[in-house]
Amino acid sequence: MDLPEPGRSRLPELLTLNKMTARQLSNRIGCTEAHISQVISGRSYLSYVLAWRTSRVLNCTMEELHES
Repeated sequence: MDLPEPGRSRLPELLTLNKMTARQLSNRIGCTEAHISQVISGRSYLSYVLAWRTSRVLNCTMEELHES
């Protein structure tokens, strides 16, 4: 069964809303800044665990991390 890929990352706008940089986010969720950059550009995705951590840090749901 093929699962749909998530839409465009909303991380840039969520980071702005939370007055946070990609570096600060990466430090808080335990990944590299380069990985966050790849997620923002659409070349990579957050694992379930990193998406969960990110949603907690950015005060949103995991579904809100990407456009539908």
